[in-house]
Amino acid sequence: MDNWEQKMTDFLRHGQKDRVTFLENLGKQILPTQLTRIQQNDKTILKEMVLPKWMNWELLYEWSNRYKVNEKGRECILCNNQKKNGIEFMEKWICEDCFLKLKNLE
Repeated sequence: MDNWEQKMTDFLRHGQKDRVTFLENLGKQILPTQLTRIQQNDKTILKEMVLPKWMNWELLYEWSNRYKVNEKGRECILCNNQKKNGIEFMEKWICEDCFLKLKNLE
């Protein structure tokens, strides 16, 4: 069990579900450029971000290492292509092309 999993189990064991949900939703709040800066160990990003007091740099850095930054965009669930433009529908990424095809079917 790595340090990240250990922290998450500690939060759950102590009944701190708000911290767990914050960490799960953190990926939606941070820009991809900020994520790459965190992964590059650039601590100046802490001045630009508003984080709770319990969030330290080590936890943020380990969180960022669980995500990969894709320069080409995200993978569409319908066509499996990497696209930058699209929409997130029910926590699934749909590229702009597939979304427009679905929209025209109505």
